[in-house]
Amino acid sequence: MAKLTIFLPDELLAQIDSYAGESERSRSSVIREASARYLAQAASADADARRAAAVESSLALFEQLARTPSLDGRPSLEILREARGRLEREKRR
Repeated sequence: MAKLTIFLPDELLAQIDSYAGESERSRSSVIREASARYLAQAASADADARRAAAVESSLALFEQLARTPSLDGRPSLEILREARGRLEREKRR
């Protein structure tokens, strides 16, 4: 495990020390856990943002497809639903 030196505001360090004492843990373990949780939450938020952007992009594409005339006269969404139904039937086999 690596050793490092960091600077923290006195009030934050006092809160860390208080929590560490109450939970009978070391200051280092509290800081390690807090750091790990922070990074996990940040990664989750990034993944959520990427997922939301992908959904928005997909919706925009579907809206564009819905406005695009098809060669056989059917609405584009009807053709997509038909294709999706075929794929789902093939997956069940």
